Amino acid sequence: MSTRVSYVTVTLREPFPRVAFVTHNHFLDMHGADSHEDSVRPTSPRRAHAWMILFLLYTLIAVLLTGYRYLDDLTRQHPGTFYMRVLEEGTGVYSVFLLLPLIFRFARIYLYERKGWLRLGLFHLAAAVLFSSAHTTMMAISRHFLAPLMGLGPYDYGIMTYRYPMEFSNDLIGFTVIVGLYSFYQRLRIAQAQQLAAAELQTKLVQAQLENLRLQLQPHFLFNTLNTISSVMYEDVRLADAMIAQLSDLLRLTLQASRAREIPLGEELEITRLYLDLMQKRFENKLCVTYSIDPSLNTSLVPQLILQPLLENSLRHGMKSGSTAMDLFIAAHRENGSLILQVSDSGSGFGEIDPSGLFGRGLGLSNIRDRLAHLYGDRQQFSISNRRSGGAQVTLSVPLHTSAHIPQGSE
Repeated sequence: MSTRVSYVTVTLREPFPRVAFVTHNHFLDMHGADSHEDSVRPTSPRRAHAWMILFLLYTLIAVLLTGYRYLDDLTRQHPGTFYMRVLEEGTGVYSVFLLLPLIFRFARIYLYERKGWLRLGLFHLAAAVLFSSAHTTMMAISRHFLAPLMGLGPYDYGIMTYRYPMEFSNDLIGFTVIVGLYSFYQRLRIAQAQQLAAAELQTKLVQAQLENLRLQLQPHFLFNTLNTISSVMYEDVRLADAMIAQLSDLLRLTLQASRAREIPLGEELEITRLYLDLMQKRFENKLCVTYSIDPSLNTSLVPQLILQPLLENSLRHGMKSGSTAMDLFIAAHRENGSLILQVSDSGSGFGEIDPSGLFGRGLGLSNIRDRLAHLYGDRQQFSISNRRSGGAQVTLSVPLHTSAHIPQGSE
C-alpha cells in the first residue's frame, strides 16, 4: 500500500551535500523533494562557497602542521627540511580533503540506518580501513611524482607493507572525528528543518482559523442586515429599496477587502458609517451617532469588520423598549503604542449581569475575541463594562501599526 506524504518546503543553507531524511515510506531531502532528484541538480553557488571554506580550512591545517613539523626539526638541529615538510603535510591534508565527499556519503548511514552497535562498529572499522588505504595510497603516489618536481629527488615512503598499518592508527582517529562532526551537523540541520516546518504549519493553521472566523462573521453580518431591511419592507417600500441600495454599497466595500485580515482604520470606519446609515433609516430619530476619531490613525491597521458586531450588539441589546432615542459613541485614539477603539451607548447596559459571561452567548463577541487572540496574542485587550452614566462600553486595544509587521516595542 502506498503512503501519501505531506510536507512543507524549508530552505536551508547547504555547507555540505544535501541530506535526505525519512518521512513515512519516502526519503525526502531538506527541501522536501525526493532524494533521487539530488543527483541531477546542479551544484549551487552556496555549496561551492561552502567547499571553498572547507578548502581554506584544510589549507590552514596544512600550514599549521607544516610549521609544527619544521620547528620540531629545528629544535632537533635538523635544518633544511622545510620543503620536505611542505610536501608531506600538504599531500597528507589535501588527500583527506579530496576524500571528503566519500566520507560524507558514508556518514549518512549513521543518520538513517538502524543497525546494532556491534554491526555499526564493525561497519565503521571496515570503512576506516578503506579510507586509510585510499589515503595512504594517494599520499604515496602524489609524493612519488611531486618530490622530484620540487627538487627533493626520489621520495622514499618506506616498505608499504608496514606503512599501511602504521598510517591506519592516525587515519582511524581522523576518520572518526570527521564522521562524528558531519553526523552531528546534519542532525542539527534536520532538527532545524523540522522545527521550521512545524512553525510554518502552525502559521498556516492560525491563518486557516482566522479565515474560518472571518467567513463565519460575513454571513452573520449579512443575515442580520437583511433581517433589518425585511422589518421595514411592508411598512415603507421606498425606504426598504433605499436600504437595499445601501446594503449593496456596503457589501461591495466589504468584499473589496475580503481577503485581508487587517484593513486601514479609515476603511473600517467607512464600512461602519454605511452600516449605521442603514440602521438610522430603520430607527429614524431614535439613533444618534457620534464619532471621535484621531485623523492621524486612519492608516493604522485593524481587523476587518471589528466594529460592526459591536455596533450590532449595542443596537440589539441596548435599545430600550419605548425609548425615544439612544446615543452611540465611536472613538479611536492612541495610547502607549496601542490603538484604542471604543464603542459605547446610552442604552440599557448589562444591569447585574457579569459582562465577562457575554462572550459565549453570541457569535459576534466570541468571534472578535478569538480573532484578536489569533492576530495579536497577549498584546491585545478586549473589555466590556457598564458606563457610569448608563449604557454599555466596549474597549479594544491592539498594537498600533501601519503595515503587516507589528513592532515589538511601544511607540
